[in-house]
Order: sequence, then C-alpha cells, then structure tokens
Amino acid sequence: MKKKESPSLKAAISGSTNSSIGASSGQIIAPTLSVSSSIPVPPASVQTPPDEKTSAAIKEIENAIFAIRFYPVAVSETSKDAAVSVLLKIYREKDETLKQLIIYTIHENICHYAELKFLHTFDFFKSKTPNADPSAMRMNVYRAIFNYDSSMEGICELISLLGKLGADGGTDCAKVLTYHFSHLCSFENEISHMLRAAVLEALGECNSKYALKSLLDYARLTDSERTFHRILSALAKFSEKLDTLKLGDREKEKYRSQIQELLSSDFGSSHYG
Repeated sequence: MKKKESPSLKAAISGSTNSSIGASSGQIIAPTLSVSSSIPVPPASVQTPPDEKTSAAIKEIENAIFAIRFYPVAVSETSKDAAVSVLLKIYREKDETLKQLIIYTIHENICHYAELKFLHTFDFFKSKTPNADPSAMRMNVYRAIFNYDSSMEGICELISLLGKLGADGGTDCAKVLTYHFSHLCSFENEISHMLRAAVLEALGECNSKYALKSLLDYARLTDSERTFHRILSALAKFSEKLDTLKLGDREKEKYRSQIQELLSSDFGSSHYG
C-alpha cells in the first residue's frame, strides 16, 4: 500500500478549530466548540506560529502516528515500535503543547472503536459522503480494512501507549483513559469488555493519584465481578509503586490500607458483606 502523505497537524497546535483527524478519511476535520453564554470565556489570545524546533517536533509526531496507523501492511513492526519510542521521547521532554498534541492525536485514533460495529464497504462510505469521489471512497475502504487503528489490537496498543505516557506522572493521560472507560461502560459487547480491560490495565501503569482514586472508586461501585478482578490487577501495580507517588505519608498509608483491603477480599464480601 502506497503511503499517503501525512496531513499537517499544525492546526492542532496553533489553536485553530480545524484540528481533528477524521476517523476514516485521514483528513483534518473541524470540531465546533460550543460554549454556553452563561460561562465566562477568557479573551482570545494572539496565536503565534510554532518555532522551527516545535515545527520539527510536530512533523515527528505526525510521522510517528501515521507509522503506527499503517502497521502491519505498509510499516514493519520495527518501524512501528520506533514510532512509539519517538512519541514517548517527545512526551518526556515536557513541552506542554507537544504533550497535549500527542494525547489529543492518540485519543482521536482510539475513538475509531466507535465504528467497529460497521462493515466498511463502498456503500457505507457513500452513505456518509454521497458526493465524494468514488476512488476516494474505495481508498477509505482499503484504509479501514488495513489500518492498525481500525481493529481491536491496534486500538488496545494505543490505549496501552496512554498508560506508558501516564507513567511519567501527571493526570492528563489518566483522565483520557477514564473518559474512554466511561464511554465504554455505556454499552455491552465483547468489544467494550476487551477495551475496558485494556483501559484498566493502562490506568494501572499511570503514576498519578487521579488514576489510583478512579480505580478505587470503580472497585467500590462495580457490580461486575469480571471488571472487579481487572481493577484489582491494576491496583496491585499501585500497591508495588505507592511509595514512588508524590503523596504525603498519611495519604500513602490510607491508600495502602484501601488497596490491601480490596486485594484480600473477594467480590461478594467487598460489595455485600
């Protein structure tokens, strides 16, 4: 498959509203920001174009994302793994704008699970964009079949990548993961079960208090024994690394006690005991 030239992601970093990567076309689509008039909105700031170093990093992010998406048909496993390493390296350099761009782009590609219930055929894409060029629609079918992020294993790897990024600390990646967990809990099928498991596993990799608190809440509230045991697996990781989190001694002891209580319980006693 011939690799299509990557669309520019500069809009996502420059503050433009034209910043969303389309789920099927590979083009940038503009999300509409709707703000209630009752909510105070800060004055618009003057947007400055990214400097040369930032522009180069944006290009690296863009190329890395597309290398991941084009695995395994047009990109080798070695190249895909190298692309993941590039994203981890840039994220750990602590440039907040680039970090947000990486998170945003991963989120956009994870969201492709919303279309997994559809078979991607010519008629499917024609129903979405009746006036599109037929050759473009056939290419969309081809991409949907072969792109890594249009199948379970690819989406699960992107979810896992958020966990690896979240291991660097901070709450951003954990919050994106809990967002997807919340959405996945809104429907019941094998896809949602597997993706929820991937999200819970990734939350266990995050080194943030927010991830830990979310897992404890989920363990307390779930009525699913399967989900409960997945949460325990994630909490077991926190049990091993609790001392490395930026928490006071009293907080650490509180969370350690809560984790141990859950790990030593069974599902029935923890909920209805």
